[in-house]
Amino acid sequence: MDISQNKRYIEIFKKLVEVYIETGHPVGSLMLSKTLDKPLSPATIRNVMADLEDLGILASDHVSSGRKPTDKGWRIFVDGLIEASNLSEIEKQALETIKDGVIGQSLDSVLETAGDVLSKLSNCVSLIVTPTIDTAIRHIEFILLSPGRAIVVIVNDGGQVENRLIEIPTNISVSVLEQITKYINTQFSGLMLDEIRVKVQEEMDCQKEGIDRIGKQIVSDGLGFLSLDNSDRVIIRGQSNLVEKSDEIEVLNGLLKKFDEQQTIKQILDQSANAQGVKIFIGAETKMFEMTGCSMIVSGYKNDKKNLIGALGVVGPSRLRYSRIIPLVDYTAKLLGSILSGS
Repeated sequence: MDISQNKRYIEIFKKLVEVYIETGHPVGSLMLSKTLDKPLSPATIRNVMADLEDLGILASDHVSSGRKPTDKGWRIFVDGLIEASNLSEIEKQALETIKDGVIGQSLDSVLETAGDVLSKLSNCVSLIVTPTIDTAIRHIEFILLSPGRAIVVIVNDGGQVENRLIEIPTNISVSVLEQITKYINTQFSGLMLDEIRVKVQEEMDCQKEGIDRIGKQIVSDGLGFLSLDNSDRVIIRGQSNLVEKSDEIEVLNGLLKKFDEQQTIKQILDQSANAQGVKIFIGAETKMFEMTGCSMIVSGYKNDKKNLIGALGVVGPSRLRYSRIIPLVDYTAKLLGSILSGS
């Protein structure tokens, strides 16, 4: 039975979901009779709710309790009954703070800030897949911090800055690192990161002159922290938001452990990012959230060439305020894409 053809079913179901989102408690017929735009008796509402339960759209914890949406019910609500709202100026201003001080920040810092802001505004867990560096390299520098430790600074053509700590032989001096920096920028500036790594490895294999083998090994190690698939890493923020909302500690603990499975999360984000616009996963639609009562709202973000470079999303209980969080995720994805494109 397609309830979209029955106005009474739709009216009661939509109002029940809205009340459940607001309260978090199963909704009874008496409460609904007081909130519907057109008055209906509790008995009439109970009959409709019983029909919706038979259709697998509603569920109840026990015979005398109120009803709440099932995963199937949430899907019907999300796909056809919500009206996305516009972000408030306060929300837009909060998101725009991600741009503050971007110049000179590492990519990680920008993404972590975006994750923090998105988590705070949505009151959910935020997830961001880090993008691959697919632009040419403008400058690479090796800086000595202390004996045996150096920092590698990489600036790409888009102006994004990446830096990582690496271990080096303790006898390497500042002058050696300066020589390495000069060598690599003279030889390889303007190439893609993977091209630089390949050429350095070829020179190591052929033992070509330029810098000695130890120097080439330092270059190789320094560039190795950014793999060709740098998007394997997921930045997660706001796990405590789930703790505040969950009454089932065992289910929650299982879900939090899932967040440690970066590859599983990445696969879900990658799959959804390839879709147009925002995509929503509800409950058992993905194994990660099976039996958790959680949903994920996801969008990809693109560079200035409209190529997909990463994905971001939020995870929270299925009774999310979808009408507000969908545009929040969409706006954040577009903003992040513009930042990483330098526009």
